[in-house]
Amino acid sequence: MQKNNVKMVSLSFWLSVIFIALLASLHILKPELDPSWNFISEYQVGRFGWLMSLAFFALGISCIFLSISLWKKINSVGKIGVLLLVISGFGMIIAAIFKTDALNTSSELVTQSGKLHQLGAMMDQIPFAALLITIGLFRKKTWQIKRWLLILTLVLVWFGFIYFVASIRTQFPVDGKFGSNVLVGWQNRIMIVTQAFWLIITAKQVRNNIVNL
Repeated sequence: MQKNNVKMVSLSFWLSVIFIALLASLHILKPELDPSWNFISEYQVGRFGWLMSLAFFALGISCIFLSISLWKKINSVGKIGVLLLVISGFGMIIAAIFKTDALNTSSELVTQSGKLHQLGAMMDQIPFAALLITIGLFRKKTWQIKRWLLILTLVLVWFGFIYFVASIRTQFPVDGKFGSNVLVGWQNRIMIVTQAFWLIITAKQVRNNIVNL
């Protein structure tokens, strides 16, 4: 059982690394998309779209594997965070399976796949999961945890989340159509990359302590 936990948390670490690597590669493979305003989900449309789907799938499984590894190792408020991380993981998997529609697709032409993709994106609860899991990890007095590192990554996650939401609110187009005049693309990337980075750091901390048990 212990070996399985070590394997799962190690996979969680590497799957988040793979997500970042795939997302970075798509910026080179699909230069026609402008990262200053195009959302990352748009990499699913057209050529190399399968790579973005694979990236979402990797991140979703990373969330689920970390959740399984933590479930019996964390108590009280931390368990609520683990459940939120599971929801986030399934949301990522839904987003991976069901591709988004092209940007500004009219409401009457939005596909069922596009609607389910949006549902998956809305299931992302990583900022709240990160907060509760960090609190839970801090309560484990017997674990050797780099608290400053967990706090730093938690701050980054919340910065990315607030920065993205605030940018959407302040720049939301009157006609509801996103384009080169709505510069929220980098904020979208910062939000998701900080979340992946939190998964990487947390998985590393959890693995180190499970190995030493």
